[in-house]
Amino acid sequence: MPNRCLLSVAMIVKDEEHNIRRALESIKDVADEIIVVDTGSTDRTPEIVKEYTDKLYFHEWQNDFSEARNYSLKFPTCEWVMIFDADEEVREDFKGIRDFLKSLPPDVNTVYIPTISYLDWDFKRTEVASTPRIFRNGTVSYKNIVHNQAVYKPKVVNANFPLYHYGYIWTRKLKEKKYNRTRNLIIEHLNSFSKNPTDRIYYLIQLYKTEIIGGRPHQKNEVGWKILKELEKYREVPAIALEFLYIFGNECTSHGLLELAERLFNAGLRANINNPDFYLALLELYNQKDEIDKAIEYGEKFFEKLDYAQKNLDKFTWTLMSFKHIEHAHAVLAKNYLKKKNFEKFNFHVSKTIETVKDNTTAERLLTMLLQQITNTVESNDEYQKIIDSIEKIVIFSYEKSLRIYFDEILFVAAELSVKLPEPIAEKMNFRFDISRYIAKKMSDQRDYFIEFLLKEQNIEDFILDNGVGAFLLIYRLMKNTMSELEIIKAILKLRNIEDLKIKGITYALLGDLYLKLGNFKESISSYRNAIEILPEISMFIKPIVEDLKTRLDKDIDGSYEELVKYFSQSREFLFDLVKYIGEEQASKLHLLSDSSIAIYTSAIANTNRNPEKSLELLQKIDEKDINNLPFYYYRLAKLYEKKEKNLGKAFEYHIKACEQNEKLADIRLGKYIYDGFYPSKNPPFFKESDPIIWAGNISEKFSTLGIIHPVRCWKKGKKFIYCHPYPSDEALKVYKKREKEIFKNEFYKVGNENLIKVLSKLSIRELKVYPEENENDYESVFDELDIVLNNDSKNLLILNGVEQIEDLSELIRKYENVLIFYNVPDLKNREDEIWFYPPFRIFRTTAQLKEELNELGFKVEFVEILNKNLRFAFGKRKIKSS
Repeated sequence: MPNRCLLSVAMIVKDEEHNIRRALESIKDVADEIIVVDTGSTDRTPEIVKEYTDKLYFHEWQNDFSEARNYSLKFPTCEWVMIFDADEEVREDFKGIRDFLKSLPPDVNTVYIPTISYLDWDFKRTEVASTPRIFRNGTVSYKNIVHNQAVYKPKVVNANFPLYHYGYIWTRKLKEKKYNRTRNLIIEHLNSFSKNPTDRIYYLIQLYKTEIIGGRPHQKNEVGWKILKELEKYREVPAIALEFLYIFGNECTSHGLLELAERLFNAGLRANINNPDFYLALLELYNQKDEIDKAIEYGEKFFEKLDYAQKNLDKFTWTLMSFKHIEHAHAVLAKNYLKKKNFEKFNFHVSKTIETVKDNTTAERLLTMLLQQITNTVESNDEYQKIIDSIEKIVIFSYEKSLRIYFDEILFVAAELSVKLPEPIAEKMNFRFDISRYIAKKMSDQRDYFIEFLLKEQNIEDFILDNGVGAFLLIYRLMKNTMSELEIIKAILKLRNIEDLKIKGITYALLGDLYLKLGNFKESISSYRNAIEILPEISMFIKPIVEDLKTRLDKDIDGSYEELVKYFSQSREFLFDLVKYIGEEQASKLHLLSDSSIAIYTSAIANTNRNPEKSLELLQKIDEKDINNLPFYYYRLAKLYEKKEKNLGKAFEYHIKACEQNEKLADIRLGKYIYDGFYPSKNPPFFKESDPIIWAGNISEKFSTLGIIHPVRCWKKGKKFIYCHPYPSDEALKVYKKREKEIFKNEFYKVGNENLIKVLSKLSIRELKVYPEENENDYESVFDELDIVLNNDSKNLLILNGVEQIEDLSELIRKYENVLIFYNVPDLKNREDEIWFYPPFRIFRTTAQLKEELNELGFKVEFVEILNKNLRFAFGKRKIKSS
């Protein structure tokens, strides 16, 4: 039948002038007639429609999409009717639908076709769902006020002729308009319709999806929990809920509710085992749980099911959202294969990630994740070589797309593993830090670029003038490592003409050293004399050199540099604080830029907190002959060993060595006393070498030891108490307390009035003997307030302080009936607890140890009060002897 009316297209529209021409232009050669129902357009939509069809009808909007859709179905006259929207289009291949329809037997009434929805303006991100769209005329009607559903007749077939949907790409104004309209309709309907549970779930899910589009997060999630509660009533998951389970399950994953997410995803799989969405969701879930094998298992299944879905789009009657995340699946699989050291699979999925990624933002996120995994995983040059092609692909892709991806960490790993990066690749790498460019250069030509990195674009004179004497002496040290004497002379000669007298005087002194090493004694002596004239304060270092040269012209005579360093550094750790100057991040990588001891040492310091193991490795790498130039070397070693519980003995030894190397480390806090070894100590009878060390350190970090107590100590755990070593003598403690009172206004760790009132007010004691007696007057107001009399013959002893110095309590408390004891206890797990550092404390009793000791001495501890972080109070009553 040549004039057979095969296919009608039915549309409902309103204010679609921005879309309608595209839709009509695409369908005009497929349809035999086009029916358009306008529900109230105020723009040019009707005028455009009239260019394509004369079957334009106007119908007042009733706030019900199904009502309008059913009205449009009154007018088609062809054998088949296709539902089509203004924000859709078809492509050239859709013309094949006509032959497909002609081939259908009479018992077929409904045809499902796929809809591919674009989600971004670049048309790269999509969702896919197959829905009923073509019906034998007169066999379909619609229900539901929004997201209307077709009520159709079997028999149903699927046809793989896709529609392309642009309705999810909105301007902000259009998005807000559509959101408000749809949300209000759904809520109104939910409040008014019958309590049919299936319908309720349907509309709640439509509301949930609407809130995702335009609502606030709390609105969306409130609806989500309602839906979940409704679904719990069902034994089987309805198809309408599959999309919700995927979206809400991912929300649970992102909030760390992994068990709930896993249940939701598995429920989705039970409902449809071929749905790729849930395999992708489980891939990400197991990736978060770091269950590598499961992540890989579900990742591989995802691609298997994805392939099936792509070949059978017409069989999926709900939206498939994983199509837009293929690159994510490849990246997460690559990450997990790398953790397994499966480099072949890693390389494959890196390539696929690059091939499938759709936008720069996603590319930056995924490729940065992969680069981070490489830095965390690759441990050898051999492993690096196995993935270097993937690194190269990421670098080139990033370079070509101008991505904001930084390759500093990858470069650092390569440098640590002595990998030779191809120069063209290194040149295409984008770096966050300046140091990275210089490390890349060093890796290429094996030159030391430390000085160039410090100077950057500055000349030496400006750098030194900006940063002072310390910077000058540092640059000179670096020059000595990499340049000849003549090259250094040429570099610093200009400094003779600057106005800064310190810089100028030091310049002449260093020129004297250089000429001395060259055997040019005349120039050497002349330079030294100029230095003394310009900067007399350094003459004490230079005159002895000049005097030596008068007696013997020997170029092996020591120059002035080392003495200048000691003088101007004032025993500071750094001549010039490189960590502060270049930042901790860059400083931690200096060892990759230069093999000089100062570079390695600075890197070690910068790594102290971020990577203590690396810090220790770097310190141990420094040549022994350079250690004397690093006055804090052993102190830094000791601090690292402090963090190792099994190496506290070494920490103690290195702290002693640090003080011997740098005498000023005996008084870090006050800076007044040097390490002279004169610290009266004794070997108490309870001391045992075998007692474990539980703390070691330099106590002068927090309290000056006032030149009388040893600045380095360890705390050992004995049976009765914790005690320190070296163990200060009684006389040393007296000297310390005397000096403490002279220097400091406040007495440390003195029991406060409020604490004394707190515990005494709980007891019915009316007289006391106070120990030590000299504290009586300090608390007179408290005793007056509580009406307590001080009496030397009292049977009640109050020990206000001193327990931390007393080895044996028996002599002190033997004649008393009640003992009231204030005592301090350190936090055994916190090595920064200040009371470890307080010099007069030489004994700590834990509460358990104090109770045991009092028990052995015939006292029962009635109660213990915790007064603050360290201070405790114990009340002991003498036990009544049984007759």
